[in-house]
Amino acid sequence: MFKRLRPQKVQHASGFIVQMAGRYSVEYLENGRLAKITVDIGIPTLAVFRDTLTPWILADGTTIPMTEPERLRVLDNIGQGLAFMGVKIKWYDGPSP
Repeated sequence: MFKRLRPQKVQHASGFIVQMAGRYSVEYLENGRLAKITVDIGIPTLAVFRDTLTPWILADGTTIPMTEPERLRVLDNIGQGLAFMGVKIKWYDGPSP
């Protein structure tokens, strides 16, 4: 279950947040950690590039690698958050063009 915090920012009941962070980025926040993923706004879908998901970024700027299960969970949660915002997405493998 999600709630809308702002027009392009939602929070899941479990606490994670998904937000649009500009034309080319979506941010995912969980337990004081941040991850970013590259997107490209298109019509009628938002292109999301799986392979651009960053490691965890901590408040001090250091990074921590994600485990593969974490990575898959975060990607799924990002998809769910965007869907709740009403955004149609298309997933792509590889880097963004």
